[in-house]
Amino acid sequence: MLDKFPGFLGYGEIIAIHANWPIYPTGIGWKMALKTIGNFPKETIFYEIDDIDRCKLLINQEPNKLSNPYDSNHYHIALWHDDLIELKDKGFIDGVIDKSEYEFEMIRFENFKREFGDRLKLDEDGNIILYIKDDNGKLRETKYHKPEFDEDEEDFVFKNCAVIPNGVSLTESGIKELYNISKEINLIEELNALTKPFIEIKRFDTAVRDASLLVETKIKEFHKQPNLFGQKLVELHIFEVIRNNENYNSAAIKCYRGELRTIFKFIRNDFAHNFRVLSEEQCKLILSRISDTLSEFNEVINAYFEKK
Repeated sequence: MLDKFPGFLGYGEIIAIHANWPIYPTGIGWKMALKTIGNFPKETIFYEIDDIDRCKLLINQEPNKLSNPYDSNHYHIALWHDDLIELKDKGFIDGVIDKSEYEFEMIRFENFKREFGDRLKLDEDGNIILYIKDDNGKLRETKYHKPEFDEDEEDFVFKNCAVIPNGVSLTESGIKELYNISKEINLIEELNALTKPFIEIKRFDTAVRDASLLVETKIKEFHKQPNLFGQKLVELHIFEVIRNNENYNSAAIKCYRGELRTIFKFIRNDFAHNFRVLSEEQCKLILSRISDTLSEFNEVINAYFEKK
């Protein structure tokens, strides 16, 4: 079944990504992409570790320093090329270069060649010669063909592919735009009732602290686990969600897990152990994130669990 395909997304005109990643894009559009980047501390630099179906898998650490950058215990995001380019064009992120499809495929081809080093073999047309095992275990020659430039197609005109030479990070304009986006979001009633009194007396750090505690408390109470907290609580919750999804860890569940883990890592842990000086804008931006996650928690409970 298609809904059991690892990268099945099913939103917009997109069906799936042909990859079994630890996380996937949560939606389409530059605002969704900006909010995804904004889930991390503003100084975070994201590094590319994979690129499939015009979508990039990024990680918040230098991947060459990790034994397995795909490990689901790391913190990842996934963003579409189109959204990265639009964010770059708006001045909201640094580190992205837009290339034509031909230029992009040539970069991938040349990078692949470098990986072979002295073992590289090319045919007379510059294609890479590869060997794969067939069903009988015998080596069979195949080729990675060098991209061809079609002069009639104006291959350099349309710059619709994103290249990340080093890392991607938010700009000051991007941070300001996140504040603007947060103004468009109405907090869910429960969270608004909890935090509004603190905001009125300018106790912004307390509002965020109590909001993150609300997320943790609701998960604890639902699973009747008063002694679990932090990432262990998140993993128990996700384990139960997967178990109630016929033991299948879908793309939607992976995205939900990613949202919860970043909330607990970068908000709950920080505000639980430190006093933070926040502006009202910063407070409302964080609360909008928590509100989205609480809404998703309620949806997950309704979708994956029988009424208790």
